[in-house]
Amino acid sequence: MTNYKDYLDAEYRLNEGLIRTDISETRPEGYVKTPLDRMQTMATFLKQCGNPQAGIPAIHVAGTSGKGSVCAAIAGALKAAGLKVGLHISPYLQSATEKIWIDGKYISASCFAELIDWIMPIALPFKHSQTPASIHGMASVAIAFEAFRREKVDMMVFETGCGGRYDLTSFVDTQVAVITNIGLDHLLSLGPGIEDIAWHKAGIIRKNIPVITGATGIALDVIRREAQSLDAPLTCIPPNASSREHNHQLARKAVNEFAGKAGLPLSSLDFEAGLSSVRLPGRFEHISNSPTVFLDGAHNADKLTAAIQHALSNHHMGPRVALVGFLGTKANHQTIAPILGKFDHIIATEPNVYGKAAFPAAETARLFEGESSAPLVCCDPLQAVQMALELTQNGTLLICGSFYLCGEIRNYWYSKEAVVLQQTSWPD
Repeated sequence: MTNYKDYLDAEYRLNEGLIRTDISETRPEGYVKTPLDRMQTMATFLKQCGNPQAGIPAIHVAGTSGKGSVCAAIAGALKAAGLKVGLHISPYLQSATEKIWIDGKYISASCFAELIDWIMPIALPFKHSQTPASIHGMASVAIAFEAFRREKVDMMVFETGCGGRYDLTSFVDTQVAVITNIGLDHLLSLGPGIEDIAWHKAGIIRKNIPVITGATGIALDVIRREAQSLDAPLTCIPPNASSREHNHQLARKAVNEFAGKAGLPLSSLDFEAGLSSVRLPGRFEHISNSPTVFLDGAHNADKLTAAIQHALSNHHMGPRVALVGFLGTKANHQTIAPILGKFDHIIATEPNVYGKAAFPAAETARLFEGESSAPLVCCDPLQAVQMALELTQNGTLLICGSFYLCGEIRNYWYSKEAVVLQQTSWPD
């Protein structure tokens, strides 16, 4: 029987047992000092787990923006076509079970607890100063692999965590690779420039395997060179005015490539049915009509530009309010530039995340000095959302800056307990 306490106990054991807060604080973006050692360690770890990912065909998705949305569209379409599909999304907003989706539902609390029981004896011996990778990250990927193995899925759709070439998800049996777009994000671990970031993302390309990308410019040149070196057929889908439609185009091409390789009959109706059946929290999420409220985990300039365009595209009256909070390395003047001049009120807050430092709300507010309305500061996210709703009245509120912030604030509308027990981000 599913029990919320089972989930909380398992979550505590996973976080308290495997997160090394000393490293997560000094290396806030998953900094990789010895990437080849990191990959070797993950290979050894998965071998000790029995290589649960082996033999399950996968579509692997990397990029700067839109990864989760593309993954969800692909998974929904293939489920509509009759496949049993496992979907891995990162990060989660409220519950760790959100990262493991099987045929339209998150895994149950009891399943999650069983997976933690299974992984801890394997993972704990790796918890020492010489392990070059995040043990928590290794365990999180492995339990997704194991969940999909136990459920005998036909295929899996896997979103990378950070980068691609040295990402812990890179051990999937890739049948189609998708690289959405390339922007300036995760600079400490992937940068310093677009070319470097693109090289990391292009690392998911495999020999003779179809590649679909929405990248342009220098990033596309890097991806094209990688694809040519591996004889991987490349399809480029240039961005258009709508990031949402662009994501759907990338997903549609990936689904068609996979279906062709697998001999799977697939109609346009399958794809459209898939789009309507799968949605993700915190991605252009319209969470309230009274007032109009959008949640989006946008945390870099490209993502914020798209989120603001989406949130304000139908704004007609009332105040425009932004509630913003970042993790410790995410905020600077370049990051917040798309927000400037777009809102009547800005409230700065900060996410509370186990093992991760927040960018102080007061520092976020200073980035907005010079706006016509002085930014407000409220460190507690749930108090901040109440303040924002009072200011918004009948206008539009955008909550952005971090997926973790969106996760905390979602509890204002949907409780974490209900998400876990009903295995959906939209419980009754």
